[in-house]
Amino acid sequence: MRISLLSFALLVITVSQSFAHHSMAAQYDDKKPTTLKGVVTKFDWTNPHVFVFVDVTATNGEATTWGVEFPSRVELKRAGWTGDSIHIGDAVTVEGPLARDGSKQIAGKLLTVSNGKKLSTTPPPAPRSNQASKPTPRWPDGHPRLGFVPGETGYWASVPGSNLFETGANVRMNSDGLLSNIADAGKVAPFQPWAKGLYEYRQRTLLKDDPMASCLPPGGSRQFQTPNGIQILEQPERQRVFVMSGGGNHNWRLIHLDGRAHQPDDLVPTYYGDSVGKWDGDTLVIDTLGFNERFWFANGGLPNTENLHLTERLSRPDFNTLKYEVTVNDPGAYTRPWSGSLTLQWVPNQEIEEYFCDEYNRDQER
Repeated sequence: MRISLLSFALLVITVSQSFAHHSMAAQYDDKKPTTLKGVVTKFDWTNPHVFVFVDVTATNGEATTWGVEFPSRVELKRAGWTGDSIHIGDAVTVEGPLARDGSKQIAGKLLTVSNGKKLSTTPPPAPRSNQASKPTPRWPDGHPRLGFVPGETGYWASVPGSNLFETGANVRMNSDGLLSNIADAGKVAPFQPWAKGLYEYRQRTLLKDDPMASCLPPGGSRQFQTPNGIQILEQPERQRVFVMSGGGNHNWRLIHLDGRAHQPDDLVPTYYGDSVGKWDGDTLVIDTLGFNERFWFANGGLPNTENLHLTERLSRPDFNTLKYEVTVNDPGAYTRPWSGSLTLQWVPNQEIEEYFCDEYNRDQER
C-alpha cells in the first residue's frame, strides 16, 4: 500500500522546513551511514539545497517517503549534475548519513540510477590554467591584477584544506573548520578564556549556530573561504577595489585606495568593516576595523568582538594563485595578535554562478 497523498504532503512540508539553510554536520550523523533503494517521487533543483524525495518499499509492500538532501545547485553542477539528472519515476539507490533527529531524512553523498549512472556530491578538482608558468598579469602601472584579465573569465575559489589558524599550529580540520580533535582547540589561536570556551562550544555543537546558515554575510577573513568563490573587481581610476562574494546574497566589500584614513568616531560596525589599502610592492595591504559581532570571521566558529582589527595582505605570485595573509588583533577575544594565511586558486573560463541564500531560490536552467 503506497503512502497517502496527505502523509506525503506533510512529509514534504516537514522536510522542506528542515532543509532551510543550516549546518550539514549538525543535521546529519556521519557515524550513521545508510543506503536507501526506491523510486523518485519529487526532485527539487533549488538553492540553497537540492533535495529528492524517494519512496522506499518494505517487504510487506508498504512505502515510506524519505527526503534526501544534497548541496546547492552550484556545487552539484560542479560535480556534473543538471536539472535533468533525475526524473520522477527513476529507480535509485542513495547513500548517505541519517538525520540526527531520527526523521526520515539523509544527506545524499552518492545517488545511483538503475541504468548505472552515478551522481556524486564530490566535484572534480577545480579546473586550473594549463599554463602553470604563466606570469602574474599586471596593470599598466606595474601592479598585479588581482581579478580577471580583459577578454577572459574566471574567479577565485578556496583551495581544499586551506583553513585559517595560527601559523605553525599543528591542527587538522575539515573544509568547514571542524577540528578532527577538539583537544586541539587551544592550538588554533591564542584565545581569551571566554573565547576558547565559545569556540569549543561551536565545535561541539557542530556549527549549528553558524550565522551563514541563516544567510548572514561571511564577514572578515571568511569572505575568502566561501565555497562559491569570490571575484575581485579593481577600479584603479577610482582608487578602489571590490571583493564580490559568489555565495550568501552576493555581498560585496569595498576597499579604498585613495589614501584616506579611518574615522573611528564615525564608524558604524558592519560585517565587512571599514577597509583602506595601499600597495607595498606587489602586495595589497588592507587595514580593516569597524566590525560588528554578528558573524564568524573564519570557518569553524572563530569568535570576535567589535575590537577586531585585521591587517590583510593580498598577493598574486603567479597567474593561478592568490595568497591571503592576515594578522588578527582583537584584544577582546585573543591574548595577543596572531597571523594565519589562506590560498585561493584561479578557476579559468567560468563565471561565478548564481547563488542566493534564500530558501527555494530557483532558476529556469534545467
